[in-house]
Parts: sequence; C-alpha cells; structure tokens
Amino acid sequence: MHKKVSVIIPAYNEEERIQATLKGLIESKMEIIGEIIVVDDGSKDQTREKVMDVQSERVICISLPQNSGKGAAIRKGLEIAKYPIIAFLDGDIGYTSKEVMKLIEPVYYDEADVTIALFPDPKIKGGFGIVKKVAQTGVKLLTGKSIQNPICGQRVFARSVLSNIEIPDRFGVEIGMTIDLLNQNLQIKEIPVLMEHRETRRDLQGFIHRGKELIDIVCVLAKKYYKYKTVMDRW
Repeated sequence: MHKKVSVIIPAYNEEERIQATLKGLIESKMEIIGEIIVVDDGSKDQTREKVMDVQSERVICISLPQNSGKGAAIRKGLEIAKYPIIAFLDGDIGYTSKEVMKLIEPVYYDEADVTIALFPDPKIKGGFGIVKKVAQTGVKLLTGKSIQNPICGQRVFARSVLSNIEIPDRFGVEIGMTIDLLNQNLQIKEIPVLMEHRETRRDLQGFIHRGKELIDIVCVLAKKYYKYKTVMDRW
C-alpha cells in the first residue's frame, strides 16, 4: 500500500477513553495510517493531557479555545490533514478503533467513495430509536436513497469528495454530509464492524443528549430541504 490515511478524531471531554482509542490505532501496526489528528474541542477535563501522554510521532493534538461543535473540530482537522484518504473517528470507541481498516480498504482500492460503519446492536437499551428514524426518513425524503445509519461518526472518504461537501456544526454533521454525498451520486458503502462506543442510557442525561442531537438533526434537515428545493425549483 502506498497511499496514506489521515485520521481525524474530534474529542470533547473524552479523558476516559481517548487513550484507548489512540492505542487501538497505534498498536494495530497499520502503517497505512500516516497521521492521527486529535482536535480537542474545548474540553474541560484532561483530554488534551491524555493525548499528549501517548507516545507516537503520528499523533498530533490541536486544541480549540472553546467548545465549537463536532463539525468545527472536523474542519480544523481537515485544515492540516495531508493525506489523500480521510478517516473520521469518534474519541470514545476505545481499542475497537483498530476496526477502521475495514472502512479504509474499500476506499483505498477505489471500490467506494465513502464508507460508513455499521455497529453491532447495542448491549444497553438507550433511547427509543427516534433520532435514528428521523435521520433515516430525512435522508430518504431528500435524496430518494436509504442509509441504515446516516448519523454514524465512523467514516472514511476519498479526500477529493470532501471539496464539495458542507460540514455542519455540532450533531448535524454526519447527516448533512450524507445528504450532500448521496445527492452527488457518490458511492457509499456501509460496512459491518465490531466497534463499540460509550452508550447513552435511558436516564436524564441520556435524554438530554438525544434531545440536543435531535434538534441539530432537524435543523440540518430543514436547511437541506430549502437548499435542494431551491435547486429543483430552478430546473
């Protein structure tokens, strides 16, 4: 393999899991990964310090002065990423980050423009599937195509496809990108992986998190509806 991958990990208050996420990438000896860029999105805990403690010349840490949202962190990472394949990973997937190779290979071998991870069923019942269902329905209405998990953050791209993709802020980033990608007729493959992340529970904190996520997704869907409706009205 001669092409390299830039892995971008937006992280906010991930002191408990970020080192395991990095070590899963480093210890798997994937030489195809040229750099791992962690963007600390204004964390209030020891996320940055935990990243800096990881001994690897491939790990780069950037800190934003305040919490600006996942999309802003990703855009910052893209500013310095230097390789032709881009992987986005969440900071909380721990050692299962080594599964990213399953997402990289189809893009590397030009079998897909984009890959998205399909996680196993959650071990803990969290929400009621409302956020995911709204996202799936919105994607279908705005593109005519179906994606099983349009809000998954574990993705790999040929860098060239990102030049015409809008990267929204906060929790709407994945669905906004997915809609733009599908409307450009790019080939997306969803790949089963054995990844896992910190699961939200059916408690107050979990419902607050999912509520914020739902609001951001609905806002992005409304903006995309207006954008693509305006384009279609001009035809």
